[in-house]
Amino acid sequence: MKDFYLLIDTNILCCYLASKWIENFDGLPNFKGILVREDRPSDKVIQQRKEFHAKYAGAKLNDEISRDLFSLYPDFDEIVEAAIRLFGIPKYSITDYHQTIFLGRNLNGESAKNWLKETCKNSQPYFFSYQEQILKTWWIEISQRRIINCHPAVLPYARGIYPLENIAILKDIDKFREAAGVTIHYIDEGVDTGPIIRAEKIIDPFQFNSIWELKAYLYVTGNNFYVKTAKEILSNQDMVPAGVVPNPQLTSRNFLSKDFTPEKRQLAEAAYLSMKNYVLTEKTQSSPI
Repeated sequence: MKDFYLLIDTNILCCYLASKWIENFDGLPNFKGILVREDRPSDKVIQQRKEFHAKYAGAKLNDEISRDLFSLYPDFDEIVEAAIRLFGIPKYSITDYHQTIFLGRNLNGESAKNWLKETCKNSQPYFFSYQEQILKTWWIEISQRRIINCHPAVLPYARGIYPLENIAILKDIDKFREAAGVTIHYIDEGVDTGPIIRAEKIIDPFQFNSIWELKAYLYVTGNNFYVKTAKEILSNQDMVPAGVVPNPQLTSRNFLSKDFTPEKRQLAEAAYLSMKNYVLTEKTQSSPI
């Protein structure tokens, strides 16, 4: 059996993936736990998270929920708001699983490195990652390239952080359609350049009220795609996906978090609506009377 871990960040969006992972893999002897990019919080915080999700699972936002949510998950933005509006509060927190391992806020620190060395000494587990820190090459070397990532856009057309937002700013409808989707790929020494295992794009990226709603939809529905792919990888004891190395000529620039300013955020929001209105106008004009 192939041992495996889930590696996640501490935001509310990762709770959707943690919930999906627990629902599908809990009880499997080869599911070794959820790795959280966080210094271990107090038992009080862990319990507060657990109680919040148990109380509000499936609920939409109101003043009380928003207040409690913000105290537990301060990284509240338009995407989180859209996700909860579409899908409700996720069932489990990032720390609900009985085998939760805290690797610290810095995944490239000595503590995480020592843990990885010890874990991979007598085992060759897979690590299914969904977090934003760029991992140092020793992660790849020690894990023997068994780290898989879920990227919230289609590679190689939209790399880095805020990929769809940066593509939207170009106001190129074809490029945006090309990039709107989800990619499962191996992590290599580059940024979103590893061999692609599977990629899917959404048929109509302009069906949403905002780019944030589109992003939320891709984040949450992409979890099903990620779980399905993980199951296929883990169930085949004789084979693993080779992955397809993307053509460098098609690879987008690496979009960086520090470059995504509030001004660019507004530009992306407006550009999406502009493209959506154009597409809707074209549909209306081409419809038979």
